[in-house]
Amino acid sequence: MKYFRGPAQQTGWLFVLATVSGVLSVLVMSSTLGDEELLSAVHSNQGSMILGEMLIFIMLAAMVGTAVLLSPILRAHSETLALSYVLARTLEVVVIAIGLVAGLLLVPLSWEFAAADGGDVAGAPVLAESLKAASDWTGYLGAQMIFSISALVLNWAFLRHGLIPRWLALWGLIGVPLMFASGLLVMFESLNSNASTLNLLVVPLAVQEMAMAIWLIVRGFTRHDPASEPLDRLVASR
Repeated sequence: MKYFRGPAQQTGWLFVLATVSGVLSVLVMSSTLGDEELLSAVHSNQGSMILGEMLIFIMLAAMVGTAVLLSPILRAHSETLALSYVLARTLEVVVIAIGLVAGLLLVPLSWEFAAADGGDVAGAPVLAESLKAASDWTGYLGAQMIFSISALVLNWAFLRHGLIPRWLALWGLIGVPLMFASGLLVMFESLNSNASTLNLLVVPLAVQEMAMAIWLIVRGFTRHDPASEPLDRLVASR
């Protein structure tokens, strides 16, 4: 078994960057978005809101990077799997980007609301709640449900072609339906977004992605045929 660390290390670090920035964005904005007086809270914490949305932008950029780096590697084994992963990742990025825009629009809306002292913009709170709902729904749909699909494609490709250890890819495949179910349940209000059950459903795939990222950084991709052309050279030639 041979190990190839070139694009694997870069991919691993991008997975780490996407996860860290995504988690930080939630921590930065959660108290503001959870406030009952949403527009007043946004106006008082504009810096936190903008920082949180910028962290989401960094997450999206890292996600695009993983698709760019993994596409030629997957294409070397299967055009179908490579295209499927890129399409799933692209859809994930687009959906989350819609939520990012919705979240950012809360900031100028809070300015108008504060300037009018709530008098001339009576519909602002309703619009704010709609923007927040759009941000939440795109998060559940993109960051959980569509992410699960892209993770399914990626782990299946890794398992089928032996690019990472079998146990690690199987771990990801087991976590996929759990995370997909968590997003689906929340969208239909079967679970509260802070419920412990929801967190348990998300944990397996989230932890697996970090374990996979560490593996790629430390060991790289594996190739079972020691006589075959090195993966780095194969990717570079395409």
